[in-house]
Amino acid sequence: MPVLAVMLFLITSCGRFDDIKVNSANIENIQPYGLKGLDMTLKIEVDNPAAQVSLSEMEAVVKNSGKVIGRVTVDPFTMKARRVEMYDLKARMTLDQSVSLFDILMLFDKGTLETCVVDVTLKARLKSGVSRTLNEKDIPLKKLIDYADKTRK
Repeated sequence: MPVLAVMLFLITSCGRFDDIKVNSANIENIQPYGLKGLDMTLKIEVDNPAAQVSLSEMEAVVKNSGKVIGRVTVDPFTMKARRVEMYDLKARMTLDQSVSLFDILMLFDKGTLETCVVDVTLKARLKSGVSRTLNEKDIPLKKLIDYADKTRK
């Protein structure tokens, strides 16, 4: 769920694109990737009344008490201009080498979830070629999960 929440937050927080709305978001598929990773397929419906925007170099770093838990990367995609469109996105979560099984189990504890934060980076490029790199640091993971839950209602 954190991957999906990060994507939703990124898409709707692009400066002049405040009118972009995520109508729905779901994790369609999760597959293990080695011993320390997950491959995911995300399906989101985006209402983009703004210009075409290409999103790339999307990465989120999940941390708990300053310790990196893992990194999430999402494949690049382009939001079509002035449309409501469904997108299938590929994402990969890779756990940090220093993360133990105990660390992962602790993430299921509500108290631990409250202390997790996410650093997000992405590059947004308009059809005209103008681009900007967006960086957000220390976003509470709980806030992102709550936001993702709203899109499902």
